This record gives sequence, C-alpha cells and structure tokens, in this order.
Amino acid sequence: MNKFFNIKFLVPLAIIFVLILSFVILNLHSFQSIFFEQKWKYTQNLINKKNEKIINYQNEGKIFFEDDEYNFLKINLEDFGLFYRDDYFYRPLGYIDILEDRLIFAAHNGDFYYTNNINEIKKGKIELLKFKQNNFDFKFDIDDEDAFRSILIRDIMIDNRNLYVVINGRDKISNDKFTATTIVLKGEINFEKEEIFFEKFFDPNEKITGSTDFSHSGGRIVKYRPGKFLLTVPDHALMDDYKMLTDKINSDNSIIGKILLIDNKNFEVFSRGHRNPQGIFYDLNDDLIFETEHGPTGGDEINLIKKNNHYGWPIATYGAKIENLNKVRNHKKNNFTEPLTYWWPRNCGMSEIIKIDQSFNQNWKGYNLLNACLSGSGANQGLSIYRWEFNKKTEKLKKKNKYYIGDRIRDMRYSKKHQTIFLVIEDQKSLALIYPNLN
Repeated sequence: MNKFFNIKFLVPLAIIFVLILSFVILNLHSFQSIFFEQKWKYTQNLINKKNEKIINYQNEGKIFFEDDEYNFLKINLEDFGLFYRDDYFYRPLGYIDILEDRLIFAAHNGDFYYTNNINEIKKGKIELLKFKQNNFDFKFDIDDEDAFRSILIRDIMIDNRNLYVVINGRDKISNDKFTATTIVLKGEINFEKEEIFFEKFFDPNEKITGSTDFSHSGGRIVKYRPGKFLLTVPDHALMDDYKMLTDKINSDNSIIGKILLIDNKNFEVFSRGHRNPQGIFYDLNDDLIFETEHGPTGGDEINLIKKNNHYGWPIATYGAKIENLNKVRNHKKNNFTEPLTYWWPRNCGMSEIIKIDQSFNQNWKGYNLLNACLSGSGANQGLSIYRWEFNKKTEKLKKKNKYYIGDRIRDMRYSKKHQTIFLVIEDQKSLALIYPNLN
C-alpha cells in the first residue's frame, strides 16, 4: 500500500490524469454530442407520446404555455382556393404581416392575400381575399425541382401602407446555371382596388454565381430608422471557393454574409460573418437587434447584433466541421462576436424571432424573446417555438421553455393590440393564431 502512494507512482498518475482531463476539456463538444444522442435514444418514446398529446390538444383548438391554456386556430389555405401539388415542396410557403387589423399573406407564387378583421376571425368568421393584381412577375416555376430556387419571396414587411418584399433575385442563364442576389420591392397596398403596384426599392447590383444551395438566398428585412431598414443577406452557399467566400464576406463592396443598412439608393455594412440568417427583430424602445441564423449541422445561432461586429462565418462556428471552411469553434478568442446561444449537436432549424410582452402572458417576467423553428435536424429540436429571457445588463440569454407545434414554422408575428401570435405553418399549408382563452 505504501509503495502505491510512493511519489514514483503518484507523478505518472497525476500526469495521466491531467492528460485525460485536458483531452476531455479540449473535446468537450464531442462528449456533449455523445451525451445528447444517448439521452435522445432513451427518451424519444416518452417525448413522442407527449408530442402526440400536444397535437391532439391543437386539433381541439388548444395550446398550453406552461399551465396556461390558449386558443390555437388554424386557417387552411387550400380552403380558400390556394392550390398545392402533392409532389412539390413549397418551401418557403409564404410570409405574413399585419395592416389595419388584417393579416397580409404573401404566397409562394407571388400572389398576395388579405384577411378580414382579426377579431372577426377569432369569432369564427374567416375571409381570405386575393389582391386582384400586381405588376411584378415573380417567375414561379413549379417544374423547377429546387423549390428554394423557384420561389423568389423571402420576406415581407409593412411600414405604413407600404409593402416591402424581399426576393432572392434568381435569374436563369441556362438549364444548369443561375445567378442570385437580394432585392427589395416596394408597393402601396390598396384594399379598395385590391391591387399592389411594385417598384424596385433596393438593388445592390451584385449578381452572385456559384451557389450550391438556393436556400442560402434572399434575406429578412426590418425597419430600423425613418427611411432606413436592416436587410439580412446569407453567404449564398459559396462552399466551393473558401478564399472567395471569405474575401466577399470581409469586403465592404459585396453584400454576401452581411446585415446591411439600406435605403432606396444605398447600403452600408452593418455587421458581417453571417451564414444563413432566417430572422431579425429590432426593438426600438431598447435599441436592440436580435438575429437568428442557420449554422451547419449544429451551430444554429441567436445573435445580438452590434454595428461593425463580425460574427465569425466562415471561420468560426459551433456547428459541425465542414472541410475547408470553419476552422475554429471559439469566437471571442479569434476576434469574433460570440452568439447569445447556439444549438449543438442538433439544430432547431431557425426561422423568425420576436419579442413578446407580459400582456400576452402575465407569468412571463422580464424581457422575453420567442424564436420559431423549421424541421431542425431531428431529435425533437425543430417544429417548435423556444422562449428565452434576455438580461439587458449582462447581455445573456436564458432558455425558459420549448413549445412543440409539430410543423415547420416559416414565419411568426406578434400583435400586442390583439394579444396574438401569428404563424405560417408549412406542412399543413396553413396560417395559425395563438391567443388567450378568455373563457
């Protein structure tokens, strides 16, 4: 026994222990991944049963946030004349915003619709009316097997009576060659004449070729200052040329991988180092900008956007390693801005992010954000809404809960006036309303 505790034995044991500990610390993300997958393996049956119960409640018109019951009302778009072919993926399905107590819906093919009064919808009277005409050709091609290439619209936003539409700028050169960019249209909504006439509001005049994935095209838009807007632009999946991608993201003369500050003539780079932004929210009262973006497998992010900051891509990401691209995980040590939070090892499939106030739920204290998810990368991470509490002093984000919806949530809006969350749910080809049960 005394020999075992002899210094001759303790020193090599200590060295071995330090080496093992160092290996674990340096490869912590690998251990996290193993633990996550094993946990999912042993809990998935229980989680699936719980999700089935949630869907049954939704089919009965109910949804629960913690113990609080809310109404869940779905508007099936096919019931109002929209047609969807069974063998085609309508992604993105469309986008929504609110004007004069009505929902405005931009469909995949460039048709635009408006509802009757939101309060009437809640009482069971639902109308979805199509604007009879607009003057822009959205060039939807249902024979194109790549839905993300064929469907131009990537976001809408209403400011006063003006409808801003972000499109991916796709242009066909030949059967297997396309260009893309990020363009914003502007049109005044006229309910009386049921028409919208668009003009080009912003065009960066940059044609991008070489995209390996058209889901990395287009962008999101939000009002920032009078006459000024923030516009997200992805990396356009230029995976085949690392140097070109890096150079364009770092260049002030290219829109790629940026959040831009735009007006109808010019743009300046607000932030850079973004892979595939899917949501943006600006809080005017607190002057805060939140952004969501898709990472590689694992690595979805929520970011607090600050002017002139670099958010890492394509050098830094907490997602899976991609050959010849992401070099490091830690952002701060490599002079990039850390995300507020990230997913690992499975993504949630980020879409829009919004702020929610206590008028919606009195039990949600503090500064609450909701982010919506598409399919995600499995293991019950997607098809849900996540709730976060943001600490404005420490600029930290704390996860509060996850609410399973059971569908790809393409877009999300909140109306404080109506105490209602509005969703575009893709697989069910529907709009959805979530609002308090006052009974």
